[in-house]
Amino acid sequence: MNLWVPVQDESAVVNGLRSYGWWVAAGARFRSSSAAGVRISVAELETADAVRLASDFAAVLGESEATYGG
Repeated sequence: MNLWVPVQDESAVVNGLRSYGWWVAAGARFRSSSAAGVRISVAELETADAVRLASDFAAVLGESEATYGG
């Protein structure tokens, strides 16, 4: 199962999540007409890890807005 999460700056989110130990894909190669986003595979994600991913994602979104001006 993959999730598509809209973001304003794919590179900032991908790099930010990588710094937390997560590997997600920038959406550019997966989309045809949708806005920018990241693709996250969650099929085997444990519940505890999902909570950590959500927290880290929120932190990265806050950082990307402040750093890159979203």
